[in-house]
Order: sequence, then structure tokens, then C-alpha cells
Amino acid sequence: MPLFAVYATDVANSIEKRAIVRPRHVARLEALHAKGQIILAGPCPTDHNTPPTGFTGSILVLDFPDRATLDAWLAEEPYVLEGIYESVVVKPFIQTFIKSTV
Repeated sequence: MPLFAVYATDVANSIEKRAIVRPRHVARLEALHAKGQIILAGPCPTDHNTPPTGFTGSILVLDFPDRATLDAWLAEEPYVLEGIYESVVVKPFIQTFIKSTV
């Protein structure tokens, strides 16, 4: 299946709302992970040097059969539905390198 890079930008001051909605968000990602559709996924903290005090957004690389199926999945994403993501940009992605675990 094709890969897609998803960059989602948070609204300002999203940390409290993220915490409330996070269980629903993570449950959906866990379901994708169980099907092998997550290449990588994670939040972008405002600062690496402190405990998370906020996030600027999230980056995901997902494996979906086509863009329409991904868009349908994103339309039900809790962070989209609850207004945590201000914008979502999706681009086709080709994985060239992967970090070696050896």
C-alpha cells in the first residue's frame, strides 16, 4: 500500500485538551498499528529539554490503500473532531531509509 506523510499542526495552547482526548486518539492509532499501517507516529513537543509543556503538532507516516481511505480515517480522528489540530497536511511519501536496529 502507498505511504502518506501527515503533518498536523496544533492550535495554540492545546496541551490540556490533548490530555483529555488522548485516550481516544491513541486507541485509533493502536488499531492501525495492530494492522501494520503505522510506519511512525508521534507528537512534536515545543521543547526537547523540558517535560512536555506543549506541542506544536504531530507527524505520522501511515500506510493506506489510497488517499481517499486515509482522508476518511482522518475525518474521524479525535484530534481533528475536537479542534486540537488547526491544520492537517498530507503528502505522498516514499520511505528510502530506516534506522538500523543492529
